[in-house]
Amino acid sequence: MFKILFKKKLKYLVIGAGSTGATFACFLHSAGKDVTLLSKYDDIVNNAKEKGGIKLISSVKGKKRYNIKIKTEKTYKEKADVIILCIRTPDILSAIPFIKKVSHKKTIVTSIANGFGIAYALKKALPKLLILDSNFVGKCRWYNRKDVEYLQQREYCEFNFADKYNLIDKKTLKQIEIDFTDAGMNTTMMSEKQFTEVAFERLITRSPFEATCIYYDICAHDFIGEKLDTFKILCNELLILAKAMNINVRENFLEEYYQNFELYKERDDANVYSSILNDMKIEQCSEIDFLFFIVVELAK
Repeated sequence: MFKILFKKKLKYLVIGAGSTGATFACFLHSAGKDVTLLSKYDDIVNNAKEKGGIKLISSVKGKKRYNIKIKTEKTYKEKADVIILCIRTPDILSAIPFIKKVSHKKTIVTSIANGFGIAYALKKALPKLLILDSNFVGKCRWYNRKDVEYLQQREYCEFNFADKYNLIDKKTLKQIEIDFTDAGMNTTMMSEKQFTEVAFERLITRSPFEATCIYYDICAHDFIGEKLDTFKILCNELLILAKAMNINVRENFLEEYYQNFELYKERDDANVYSSILNDMKIEQCSEIDFLFFIVVELAK
């Protein structure tokens, strides 16, 4: 007799139909994974259904429209195995009640907001669920909302993850790694130490930029003179903090980052302000509100 082993097909729920969430869902769908994309906007759901799906213009996947399942909170009635949060950091806490509703006792929840400490905040808010630390790099952008078209411009997509609390079944973690690799992402399952180092490097490359933009009310093109000096001082302060926390940051990391930043400043798409500054200007909640929560909790 032959023994047939059936591999469980994980049910993925991607919350947030912005550029990153849509890209994520399209990648998973392209590999035949069971994925549903959740949007809070009825027009996106209706437009996607009318157009026959979501169109992704991708450096990795090419140009194609994907007829993926796309729903709103009201129409999603299933229980997800893996919930991927692709929403703005300040929106994460407000999504907690819905996450509880569509979860079972072994549901895995992760946020790819590239924020340091987000897994900690999720664990505090969802103590009964399994929390996965993760981040994603893909350079995703809106292209055409009416036609539900998105851009993914990086030559590769990178997904890193780690089981911060060592509670997730190893076979399930391996299945996630296989699924995301099948979907065309450069996927790495890391130790918590490795992940913390990568996440902190991302913190260094983002937070000083945001803070400098907010303080001077400038965009990337304007980082010269005193403004550039302020930016570098903040970067160095985070490097000192990393050493105090015993987090290893790659040698010459800042020198490489400064060189890349100078190249970025010259690009046409560098005339952008920080996302937090944009939120503050229209008087809506920003990542600062969420970061305050993280800092206070970690300080305790």
